[in-house]
Amino acid sequence: MNRFLAPLLSLFLLSHAAAVNIQGTLGNPAAIPRLMGTADQVYILFASYTQASVIGRAEVKNGSFFLDVPDGQTLKLRPYQACDGVHPSAAAQVYQTETILLYNNALNRAVGPVIQADRLVDPTRVVHWLYSDRPTAVHGRCSGVSTTYDLDLRRGWNAVLTVTQGTGVMYTNLKQALPYWVSGDLSFNHARSALPKSFFQAEIHIQR
Repeated sequence: MNRFLAPLLSLFLLSHAAAVNIQGTLGNPAAIPRLMGTADQVYILFASYTQASVIGRAEVKNGSFFLDVPDGQTLKLRPYQACDGVHPSAAAQVYQTETILLYNNALNRAVGPVIQADRLVDPTRVVHWLYSDRPTAVHGRCSGVSTTYDLDLRRGWNAVLTVTQGTGVMYTNLKQALPYWVSGDLSFNHARSALPKSFFQAEIHIQR
């Protein structure tokens, strides 16, 4: 099986459920010991920094991870907004994992961000995970800008793909799995002091 196919299979298998299994493979696993200082007991955190909350974390082993996001989590939902000229078919409340980091407890160190994309440098296809409290269709072009939506959200977790082509941007559903990439743009050497406390209170999901 293609090593990048498993995340997409997990997405399809849970297409009608609120829970989701996110199985990811890093495209540059050698960056972990280089940036973190170790490759042991390193966890990946799926979070929203602006909302100071984490949906879960999982141990990274041999450049891959398996995150089981349980159903029934209490999420800090906000109204979904597209742009002027594009209106969702239903008024959905959503939660977006805008921040993915790597963390080591012993070193009290976090690095990142980790992005899911076609490549690390100048990506044109980037994925964000979005939870919606109801199905809604988002289609159309924004007023005055080259941004379009061809997006159908189901109730539960959705992998939303942002595609950049020239000066245009399109938001659509993920149909082809993409790897994860570790960037060194962020570094927190005293992570428990620098990051919200809630980042370290999520249940740990360990890959066996």
